[in-house]
Amino acid sequence: MTEQRYHVMGMTCGSCADKLRSELGGVLDVNSVHVDIDTGAVTVTGEAFDGWQVCSAIAAAGFEVAAVL
Repeated sequence: MTEQRYHVMGMTCGSCADKLRSELGGVLDVNSVHVDIDTGAVTVTGEAFDGWQVCSAIAAAGFEVAAVL
């Protein structure tokens, strides 16, 4: 099991979190997504998922990855 955290800019509400969860749920091998709006942290867990695909999905949802933690 792989877990990776991302600091995401631009999240302001529950709808933002839902949009991210939906977009990231479509990434191959991602099993779960936890979004913390207050800190901007997005934690992705899965089986050897591709970090570039995760970053692309975050961008497709309309947000920016500020850092990989």
